[in-house]
Amino acid sequence: MFVVYRRQRCALSKETTLNPLTIVHVQTRMNSSGGCEENTWASCVHQASTGHVVHLVCGRSSAVDAYKGRHPGVTVHHVDEMVWNISPVDDIRACRVLAQLFERLKADVIHTHSSKAGILGRAAAKLAGVPARIHGVHILPFDNVSSGEKLVYLAVEHMAAFVTDHFIHVSEGTKAAYRSAAVGQSVPHSVVRSGMEVEKFKGASWPEDWSQLVGETHPQHKPSVVLMMAALEKRKRHAEFIQEFAKLSSPDDRIRVLFAGSGPEEGNLQQLIDRLNVGDRVRLLGHRSDPQCLVALSDVSVLCSLREGLPRVIVQSLAGGKPAVVSPFPGIEEIVTHDKNGIVAQSTEAEDVVRETMALIRNPERLAKYTAGAENASVDAWSFASMFSQLDAAYALCLSNPDVKSRLRKAATRRRPLPAPSAANHLI
Repeated sequence: MFVVYRRQRCALSKETTLNPLTIVHVQTRMNSSGGCEENTWASCVHQASTGHVVHLVCGRSSAVDAYKGRHPGVTVHHVDEMVWNISPVDDIRACRVLAQLFERLKADVIHTHSSKAGILGRAAAKLAGVPARIHGVHILPFDNVSSGEKLVYLAVEHMAAFVTDHFIHVSEGTKAAYRSAAVGQSVPHSVVRSGMEVEKFKGASWPEDWSQLVGETHPQHKPSVVLMMAALEKRKRHAEFIQEFAKLSSPDDRIRVLFAGSGPEEGNLQQLIDRLNVGDRVRLLGHRSDPQCLVALSDVSVLCSLREGLPRVIVQSLAGGKPAVVSPFPGIEEIVTHDKNGIVAQSTEAEDVVRETMALIRNPERLAKYTAGAENASVDAWSFASMFSQLDAAYALCLSNPDVKSRLRKAATRRRPLPAPSAANHLI
C-alpha cells in the first residue's frame, strides 16, 4: 500500500546548524507489512518530504524490494550481516559494517527501531561519531520473558542508553516501563504515536470476497466474525488461540475466526487447524491490502501477543467502530477502555483472550454496548498529521541538546571543504 504525504516546510531547521539533515533509520527486519515497519517507513517518507536526506538500513530477513525505489527521497540499504537472531559473529560484523556505512553517508542522525537494530545501530553510531543518536521503542524487549532473559535484556538496554541522546516511544506505557526500569534516566523520552490513515477505517465496506471468507452468501446470514490482524509469528500466539477456540466452539457455532497476516508460522498453523478439524471456522487469509474492509466485516478484533507496544491494529479496529479484546499490554488503556469499547483480559494468557471473546460474541447486548463505545472512541492522536507533529517535536528536543548541537557543529566543520589556494600561496 502506497501512502502519499503532503510536502511540508522543514520543521527541524531552526533547531540545527545543518539543513538538510542526513537521517539514517535502522531496522533489523523490514517486512512488506507490519506495524513497526509501517511506522518506520512513514517516518522516512515524512522526513524526506520535508527536505532532509533520508536513508533506511535494514537487515538480512527484510523485503528490500518492497522499499527500494518506493520513494525518491529515501535510499534503502541492505546489510546482510544484520540478522534477527542473536549471533555474536554476525553482530560484530554488522556493527562494523554499519559504522562504515554511517561514516560514508556522513550521517547527522541515527534513528534505530526495535531491540536488535537499536543495540547494533547505536553502538555503530558511537563508533562512527554520529552527532545524534535516537532510539525508537516499538515493543518492550524485557516484557513477558523469563527472569534470566529479562536480566540480560535490561543489562544490554542500560549499556546502550549510555550512547543514546533521545528515546521515542509508541505509547506512554512503554515510556513508563523504561522509566520504571531506570533505562535512560539522564536523557529525554518522548511519545510519538504510530500514525495511520484512520479515516479510511470509518465507514469502510465489506471486502468483495466476504462470502468466501465467512462461508455464507446472504448478508443477513453473516456469522459473527472474530478478526486478528497480526504477523504469523510465535509471539503473536495464534496457535494458543486456535487450541482454546477449538475447545470452546463447535461446528454448529456461527462464529468465524479470520487471521490476516503472513509469516513463518503459516504452515504450522494450517497443520494445527487441520488436525483440530476447525477449518470450517478458522481461516488463514495471508497478507491483505484491505484491512479496513476486514474490520468492517468483523464484529470484534483480538490480539493476544506476548509483547506489544501499542498495537496499530487495535487502533484501526476502534477507528472502524469495532470493539477489541486484548491481552494486558503496557499502555493499552490509552486506546482500549475496559468494559466500554472492549475488554482488557486480566491475565497474559492467550486462552484468557479467547474465553473473553467467546463470552462477548455470545452476549449480543454486551457486544452492542462495546460496539457503540468503539464507534465513539477518539483515534485522532494516531493520525499521520499527529504522528509527524510529534516526531518533529521529538527531533527538535533532541537536537536542541547542547551536547548534540556541539557535535553537529564539529561534524559540519570537519565536512566543510577546504578553501581554494590563494595566489599568494601559489607563490610560496
